Amino acid sequence: MMPKIVPEYKEEAKRRIVEAGLEVMYDKGYCKTTMDDIAKRLDVTKPALYRYFKNKDELIIESAKILQEQYRRINTPRGPDICPVEVWIETFDQMLSPNLNEHALLFEIFAMTVREPVLREFSVERMKQGIEYPAQAIAKRQEKGQVTEMTDPRTLAIAFVALFNGMRVMYLLGVERDELRSRWIEIIKALFKVRTECHVDCPKYEVCHITAVQNNIEK
Repeated sequence: MMPKIVPEYKEEAKRRIVEAGLEVMYDKGYCKTTMDDIAKRLDVTKPALYRYFKNKDELIIESAKILQEQYRRINTPRGPDICPVEVWIETFDQMLSPNLNEHALLFEIFAMTVREPVLREFSVERMKQGIEYPAQAIAKRQEKGQVTEMTDPRTLAIAFVALFNGMRVMYLLGVERDELRSRWIEIIKALFKVRTECHVDCPKYEVCHITAVQNNIEK
């Protein structure tokens, strides 16, 4: 049963509706999802949903915000001594979920930003942050001599974002995730100056070296 509409329960009720909405949209996509579907997932009546959201578009905007915030909270290794390759491998592993429906929904949301001003404003701001944060991190790596200084940090940050979203598309279109991950590692290693004396205690030591060997054999 949905909580009553009192101040202390309103936000909790909205959160539950949004979570249920995302679950349904993962399965059916945004276009095929109806408010009836979401109401059934929660075992409530459709009018109960309209107490919190005027329509599906309002609900999807809130869902999009939550979905994008989840990506913003991705946890990757931190600290000046962490190998930059390890950081970007962890980023790939956490962001390229094996769930194809999740990526499909995200692209549907991307497309909606063209016609939905509120969602566009929110998404544009998140994209700015999504470029600025890695650009700052790359600049710090350049100061330590861990990243090539031939290209400016913002260019590399945009390249990473574009590359990753391109890999999302390839994953949706049938390219195996393992291959994408392998190529991602090789690209990262090509852009970063990986020390030849990389220590075996590094969590990604074996991954980097095995991937390099495998790709050399393929060549």
